[in-house]
Amino acid sequence: MDARTRQGGKKKCRECNQFEDLDEDMRCTTCATPEDKLEECRTCKKKVREIDNGIKCDGCKTWNHIGCEKVGKNYYKALKEEDGATWFCKACKQTILSSFGELRKLRNDNKQMREELQKVTSNTENINERVNNIEDRLNKQDEDTVEKTTSKVLERIEQVEIVQKSVEVVLQRLEEKQQREKCKKNIVLYNVPESKQQRLQEKTDEDILKCRDLFENSLKVKQFKIERVLRLGRPREDERNRPILVQLRDENERWSIINNARNMKYETDPEKKKIGISKDLTKEERDAEKRVREELREKRRNGEQGWYVKNGTLHRTQGTRNRY
Repeated sequence: MDARTRQGGKKKCRECNQFEDLDEDMRCTTCATPEDKLEECRTCKKKVREIDNGIKCDGCKTWNHIGCEKVGKNYYKALKEEDGATWFCKACKQTILSSFGELRKLRNDNKQMREELQKVTSNTENINERVNNIEDRLNKQDEDTVEKTTSKVLERIEQVEIVQKSVEVVLQRLEEKQQREKCKKNIVLYNVPESKQQRLQEKTDEDILKCRDLFENSLKVKQFKIERVLRLGRPREDERNRPILVQLRDENERWSIINNARNMKYETDPEKKKIGISKDLTKEERDAEKRVREELREKRRNGEQGWYVKNGTLHRTQGTRNRY
């Protein structure tokens, strides 16, 4: 029997020295796997082979060498032995901790808004109760008294309507605040060519690759993580490209991309040259921006020069004169 053969008919792999079923080159299935089909370590960018003690993050789904992530061998062994065990890389742990802080802040804000809303609701109930008591007394009074009391009732009803309007304002502000929290990590890309693939996942993967290429090669942004991409609206009959909503890891990454958008003026690719980049705005913010831009166009039609929009408001360059 060959010295490389042990009981069971398995032989020793010439690459990893493990006893496995070998191919004609005396290599096991793992060692014979082409390099381009192996996963890449998130930290060192080298391929993760089965013999390298690799571990997959349950958050970002990337592979890592345990040495690159400083995972102890005993801890690594325990993770492998325990069914259903989860593990997160350093980057995902930081994201989770940051998300917990944001959720805690939003929960406190919501609690404060609910307390204010409870006070307003309580006042409304008291006013309604007093109005009902007045209506009961009206039935027992003569016609002269009825006229005077009716005036007071109408005044109370007017107060109730004012309180109800206040409640609506509080609810609208709460909803707007929640919407802004959702939008603060997003950007919107315009005129990005749509994929011709048939399956939704393939289209999404292609959009992610286009976004990565734009951020890294055109905008020169290196530190970012794309959490999600979504085409806005239904496919158009005129085949115009729908905008892409891109959700990033945090607000700092969004501002990094917005600030580097000026690098698009150096882009030589005619397709990329058409791409527009903007923040993801709530409906209230979009309406306000639309009003400001209409006001700017009106001033320019009237010959007023030097006006421009910055941070959603109109500004004028000092020393500019109007043309008439």
